[in-house]
Amino acid sequence: MKTLAVINALGLRAPALRPLCGGAPAFDRVLAFARGLPGIEAIAVLARDELPPSAAAAGVREVRRSAWTTADLLESMGGLGEGHDDIFYFFADCPLLDAGLAARMHAGHRRYFADYTFADGFPAGLAPEILGPGTARRLRVLAGDGALATAAPDRETLFTVLRQDINSFDVETELSPVDLRMMRASLHADTERNFLLVSRLMHAGARDAESACRVLQEIPSLLRTLPAWFPVQVVERCPQSCSYCPYPVAGGDPREKHGEMSTDSFDSLVSRIESFSTDAVVAISLWGEPSQHSQVQELARIVLSRPGLELVIETSGVGWKPAALEAIRGCSTRSPTWIVSLDAASPPVYAALRGDGFSEALSTVERLQVLFPSSTWVQAVRMKDNEEDLEAFYRAWKSRTDRVIIQKYDSFCGLLADRRVADLSPVSRFPCWHLMRDFPVLLDGTVPLCREEVHRGRVLGNAFRDELAAIWERGADLHAAHVRREYPGICAGCDEYYTFNY
Repeated sequence: MKTLAVINALGLRAPALRPLCGGAPAFDRVLAFARGLPGIEAIAVLARDELPPSAAAAGVREVRRSAWTTADLLESMGGLGEGHDDIFYFFADCPLLDAGLAARMHAGHRRYFADYTFADGFPAGLAPEILGPGTARRLRVLAGDGALATAAPDRETLFTVLRQDINSFDVETELSPVDLRMMRASLHADTERNFLLVSRLMHAGARDAESACRVLQEIPSLLRTLPAWFPVQVVERCPQSCSYCPYPVAGGDPREKHGEMSTDSFDSLVSRIESFSTDAVVAISLWGEPSQHSQVQELARIVLSRPGLELVIETSGVGWKPAALEAIRGCSTRSPTWIVSLDAASPPVYAALRGDGFSEALSTVERLQVLFPSSTWVQAVRMKDNEEDLEAFYRAWKSRTDRVIIQKYDSFCGLLADRRVADLSPVSRFPCWHLMRDFPVLLDGTVPLCREEVHRGRVLGNAFRDELAAIWERGADLHAAHVRREYPGICAGCDEYYTFNY
């Protein structure tokens, strides 16, 4: 039995080359893992950039291209695998890859003559994928020559291609004793956030899959690393006063407001976000309609000019000038994610929920789908008021696009009437995702505990004056309370804890 290790280093980032817990970097640990695999005869590393000296010292074969597609990946795996029985495929930034788990997977792969074997229910980064050279060639044929083949490969590429015709493959699965997918833990040293999580786990005793899973269950507070979602209020005004929005209840008619965040203040804030949480998502839609900002195109440019940050614009679709949309399209090769809140299929239902603007919102969606075809979504909040209209909404938009969001209704901890159609809360409550991931910033820089704190009941600091890290740490005690199954203040009546932004 002869096996090949194919290591994907296409997106290798600086954290993977940094010493980890006083020892070797993630990349070196991955090389050591590869050398210990069953039947290993060769190790190949797929790369875009020059590899660290440790790769040459390990005697690996380097396969480098300036740009890679899914087709390139599968063709390379098929060619490299010639003369080998099986291929172990994994990523170069996974310091906790488990040799014992990989050996069990390979034994099952051989025993059951599988085409493809993967681990399920484990946190990402603990196990390789296993396939034969022939399977790689079949996957290349299955990928075809269209968008799937030309897409840049990611961590899900093999399964994404395979599931196009999954019944044609013998697939073997190694199941985790406890399904931990709900934790959304990524044990890759690819970002500051994940590097911090891996470091914490290793300091707490994680060395393999079993110990990593145990530590995650015993100390879930480790998952609160760095914020990933920064909703920012950039303008006070809205052209609509929606019937299910707490903003008018808390602050008066938004149609009569005019304040906005200056571009200089926003630029400074985004710079601080980039330094603190290097791969964050900035959403410029925390209260107020972004179309009402006089320099909204400049706000978009400020975010999109920073490669590590992503931009989300949630909008009513009302108030947009065509020139502003064209300017946003032209300011970067990257696109924002657009979410247009429509809420209804018919003008009367729309008017009852949102007021005027139905035809304008539809026109904006059409314009966005031309300018940003792969990143424009339509959204409806599901509630008693539009339940009968919602099926027509869903069917109409699904016939035009796959990018449709049905959002749950939020009463903002009882501030608004309960208009939910159904209670979607999990049977067992778990710590709030928003306390783990969100960092809301209001117009004056105020950082409330979370978006639900519309009356600013608990303020963590000011993002224009205070260190972001210090502000973030001030929310750790409440997250720790959630871990202990204690829910003080507004948390007691909140059912947003299980919703996950982006």
